[in-house]
Amino acid sequence: MPVGAWNHRSSHRSMGWLPELRQKALVAAAVAFIATLLSVSAAYAFDELTPPAAKGCPDCHGLESGFTSPTVAPTRKGPHGGYSAGTQKCGTCHTVHAAPPDGVLLLPKTTIKDTCFTCHDGTGGNGVYGVLNARGITPAAQHRIEVTNLVPGGDPNGDAKTKTFSAANGYLTCSDCHSPHDAETVSAFAGDRARTSTDTTFPLSPATNRLLKKQPTSSPWSVDQYGSSWCGGCHEGRMYGSAGVVNHPVETETAGFYYDNIVRVTGTDTNTTEMGTLGGNNFGYVMPITRSAQQSGHYPICQQCHEDSRNIGDVSPGQIAPGETFSVTTSDGQNAANNPRFQAFPHESENAYFTVEQNDDLCLNCHIPPG
Repeated sequence: MPVGAWNHRSSHRSMGWLPELRQKALVAAAVAFIATLLSVSAAYAFDELTPPAAKGCPDCHGLESGFTSPTVAPTRKGPHGGYSAGTQKCGTCHTVHAAPPDGVLLLPKTTIKDTCFTCHDGTGGNGVYGVLNARGITPAAQHRIEVTNLVPGGDPNGDAKTKTFSAANGYLTCSDCHSPHDAETVSAFAGDRARTSTDTTFPLSPATNRLLKKQPTSSPWSVDQYGSSWCGGCHEGRMYGSAGVVNHPVETETAGFYYDNIVRVTGTDTNTTEMGTLGGNNFGYVMPITRSAQQSGHYPICQQCHEDSRNIGDVSPGQIAPGETFSVTTSDGQNAANNPRFQAFPHESENAYFTVEQNDDLCLNCHIPPG
């Protein structure tokens, strides 16, 4: 075959490839663009008050109809759930060709923690970690993400226990407790986690499951409701009925007590109780004397002693004073007069051991001295 004829046909073949090359180039450019957006520092990637022009809140948190939806999804799941078959949301958290070679799950960062912290590090976007440090306060307690796999009270006898989680070295990471895709999660509950400047109505509506897994990694059981049984999946030795001598008895989900079904005080200056949600006020953190019929023979749940730091029960034994009521007017920590000021439990706390109050103040919310 003459060389010229071969070149002629070859040039036609090359020209036939041009649309395909253009398509690949466009795909590569789109992936690079998404990767660029995801690499923006947390202080700018997630700021409800002043979203940057390059990436506004609806780009991640809008309805499934597309990246440019002007409406924030009522499910409060943002990019973490409610997908359609043709979803475009995957690119919010995953990158195909720009993923680091030593990373996992096509995430844009090397670790699960670093990817989550793109939005949730709290330095500028009211996230779950870094909120205290960003406001000049050193945390007294933290769930140590990708630092350890030693669980306090993890042994059924009450001792600390090493467990195997999902991060490198078997360390605990975000996805051990949370399901990023909202798969097999607990029932929604009416919490009081103020995450944005518009979260000023409590309990929060709509209710949310906080993407909490029914069965966190290493947990021996699955639960449907957020409460003591959920915490006990890792902290087995803290559960009611365990053999450890350092344990304070708590109620479990199997007894019908959990975050949205707890005996709580109904108002200020009263010891009247009802069954309801622990979110939206702090009345439930005080156990009145005498115990109501609903409380008789029962213990508190974990979250009545371990939650966000609050001022409660210091004026009238067994009661809440009007000045101690739950009040959150802005997102995490911006108003020092709020009670609690921060909404960061169970990620970090101002108080040691994530306790609501410290020392005698905590104990006397349940144990009223004689007389």
